[in-house]
Amino acid sequence: MRVLIVDDSKAIFMMVSQMLEEKGHVGIWAEDGVKAVEYLQENSDVDVILLDWNMPNMNGPEFLEKNLTDSFTKTPIIMMTTENKPDYIKKALSLGAVEYIMKPFTNDILFNKFELVDEIA
Repeated sequence: MRVLIVDDSKAIFMMVSQMLEEKGHVGIWAEDGVKAVEYLQENSDVDVILLDWNMPNMNGPEFLEKNLTDSFTKTPIIMMTTENKPDYIKKALSLGAVEYIMKPFTNDILFNKFELVDEIA
């Protein structure tokens, strides 16, 4: 599985990509929504997107809104954030995210979310 990790923190990218590599998967890094859009417009090889909420240039909700209008990807999107208020979760899901994961998280939590997304798809 190829996972696009959209997060401005290189430490988060490194942590998540290590979790993925241990299970034989590949992590691809985009440090903000703008870079993620550019990557997705040129590549269709992503199975899941992990999307942070707070980023410069284009944050998670802005990325989701842009995808609603421009439909640049049909790849399942999991919000990956420290924002845990019910209103944030509702907003992300209403904008097209299929799941929501709270930072920090464990391998088990991450791969359980992947299984849920696989069942949805």
